[in-house]
Amino acid sequence: MKILVSACLLGQPCRWHGKNIRPSSFIEKYKIENPDHVLIAVCPETLGGLPTPRPPVKRRKGRVFETCADKKNRKNVTGPEVTDYFIKGAQETLKIAQREGITKAFLCYWSPSCDKTGITGKLLIENGIEVINTW
Repeated sequence: MKILVSACLLGQPCRWHGKNIRPSSFIEKYKIENPDHVLIAVCPETLGGLPTPRPPVKRRKGRVFETCADKKNRKNVTGPEVTDYFIKGAQETLKIAQREGITKAFLCYWSPSCDKTGITGKLLIENGIEVINTW
């Protein structure tokens, strides 16, 4: 079985800040319990053409805007709209999932792309792919 996985959950430094992160304990446990499953790593934001590192973003009414890296001011929209990159990344992610025959995805909770309410998460669900959010 092939499972789509947010690359950041595998420890790849593709989040907005570009820093190394530890792999998800959920994913690590899943790999041990399901050694015959193939995990296909994707980062919709980089597939959409955004660099790493990049400014953090904020979703507003279905659109995505750059915001301030300073956590206390991150709730404010401070930069340009980048929704088109997120849409392109979602479409590219869906193409990979369909090409690989994937029916399940483990995606990053709270991500503007990957969360079930994010652009990629919604698109995958609309196309019959089960999305499980994890951290």
